[in-house]
This record gives sequence, C-alpha cells and structure tokens, in this order.
Amino acid sequence: MEIFPIKIPKKEAGFDLFRTIVESEFQFQESDIVVVSSKFVSMSEGSLIDLKNVKVSERARAFASRFKMDERIAEISLQESDYVVSGIPGFLLTINDGMIAPNAGIDKSNCPPGKIVLYPKDSFKSAKQLRKKFFKKFGIKIGIVISDSRLMPTRIGCTGIAVGVSGFSPVEDERGKNDLFGKKLRVTFKATADSLATIGVLIMGESNESIPIVVIRGADVKKTERNLSMKDMTVSPKIDIYLRGMPVINF
Repeated sequence: MEIFPIKIPKKEAGFDLFRTIVESEFQFQESDIVVVSSKFVSMSEGSLIDLKNVKVSERARAFASRFKMDERIAEISLQESDYVVSGIPGFLLTINDGMIAPNAGIDKSNCPPGKIVLYPKDSFKSAKQLRKKFFKKFGIKIGIVISDSRLMPTRIGCTGIAVGVSGFSPVEDERGKNDLFGKKLRVTFKATADSLATIGVLIMGESNESIPIVVIRGADVKKTERNLSMKDMTVSPKIDIYLRGMPVINF
C-alpha cells in the first residue's frame, strides 16, 4: 500500500473543491482512495459561522453555565446535534445522525478568526459528487473518504474517523470467519473507512501542515456503487458498548 500527501495552499471559504484537487496535478489512478479533510470540504462549501452573529437561546445559556463554555458554542452545538449525551467543562458530548462528537464536531482551528467551521452539510452526498466528478474527468473509479480527527475514550491524542464515504463498503462483516485457532468470529466488524480515515489524519496532521488530502493506493476494499449513509457505519447508543445505559442530559 502506498500513501501520497497532497499539499494545498491555504484557501478562503467558498472555493471549488474538485478544481483545487485537479490543480494539484497529482496523477490519480483507478481504485485510489482519496481521503479529504472534512474541514476542507466544509470550507469549500462555505459551512462557516461568524460567532458575532449567533443568537443564544435560554437552553444554550443553561448548558453554557453548567459546563463553563462559550454560550455561542453551546448554541451552535445544540443546533447541530440531535441530542446531548453528557458534558464536561468547555464541551458538550453530542450525537448527530448517529455519530458522537464533542460540540457537534464544530471547530475553531484552521479557520478565520472569530468564525467556526461546521461539518459538511451532507458528507455522503459531497463524497458521492466528488467521486462522480473524478469519473467524468478522468474515467476512473476511486473511493472517497471525508475524514475528521477524533479523541477516543481513555486515550490521549487524536485518531481518524470517516464522516462521509463513497465507492466502497465502509464496514466489512467478519462474522463467521475463523480466527488463527479455528474459532468462529461472532461479533467482529472491520471499520474499513475509519481505518483509512486514520491513515489520512496521521499524514494530514493537526496544525499547519496544509495537507488536507491524502491518496491511499493499494488498499483492499470492497467496491460498491450503492448510496451510503451514516446508517451504514453507526449503531444506536442503546447498544453501543460505551454509551449503553448512559442517560441523556435534558433541561
């Protein structure tokens, strides 16, 4: 397997994502997996909010007071999430579309001062459209992963997670296969897209590396033309090993 970073100069919000990728002059090949930072996708789509324009609700003020956080961040976190699982000083732990994230995945880093960047409006749609543009221009079928960096429970530092996928199965069912000792696997699934996102995030870095795109060549994936969604990659909190039994915060 080969890994290729693509360095892109700093961009202002509202640019053409595909044109920017093409202008890198990287020679893409059939079956490449193109990992794109979710923040880079969001910047291209203009998914930024100016904090000075945020109107704060009473509910957001209550959360902000309880968890000692910026009222405006609390407000946007509530707007962008389906519900709140818990909170710690400075952060709400939220779930949106089946995916758990601190402060609904919004971020203040690597975007203009005074603004925050949201997740792409529809990461799976963005991934599919990008993949179609590759086929139309180059005649190749590739896979797309829109990635984000994420903390893991009890671990220090960020790893990767896929928030949008197109062109291959994001999860592979390993149940029924035998392990090294001949025992059948009963519950194991392989998080293919998340694993590829982690490779991408490792190369992209977390500060000023300016590498929002990573190409992974030679990855063993199961190609699909099926329309994918977050339902292909998530489980209900009611059966999740970390969240099972954890009460949802309500005010």
